[in-house]
Amino acid sequence: MKHWKLLLPAAVLAVAGCGYHVGFLGHPQLETIAVAPAVNETAIYNVASDMRMMACEVVTQDGTLKLVDQSTADCILYCTVKNASFADVTGDSFDNENIYKPKEWAARVEVDYRVIIPGQAEPLKTGSVTGSSRFQAPVDVEESRLRAVRQACFVAAQNIIHALTEGW
Repeated sequence: MKHWKLLLPAAVLAVAGCGYHVGFLGHPQLETIAVAPAVNETAIYNVASDMRMMACEVVTQDGTLKLVDQSTADCILYCTVKNASFADVTGDSFDNENIYKPKEWAARVEVDYRVIIPGQAEPLKTGSVTGSSRFQAPVDVEESRLRAVRQACFVAAQNIIHALTEGW
């Protein structure tokens, strides 16, 4: 009787797992991707190069698609950084006549993207994503802002690559 108590659940698990397919949920014809230089439509410098660098990093970390150059890629990712903004997370605080500036800020980027298969006029996939990150303002505020924009680009790149690899 004890053998049946173990054998029955084991058989149920084995049968239930037969129909499950583990693997890549992306487009069946895409194995490689290239990331084209991004376009910057903001006033913040280097945000386009940060966006391209973070997109390449996310593709490499994800591992679903292989990162190659544009001449041999199955598809090419084009990004346009439409907006980059900063906002204070904590407001000014007042103590008698002293004004304390915000300690924590948020960076946000808005990116339009399109994925094109070389030789085809119609884009395979288009969309718009956002990425955001928080940062504190120590002595060098500008360096903190640039690092926060880079992190926000990383989050936006994650959203793009996840939409591309899991959206079919």
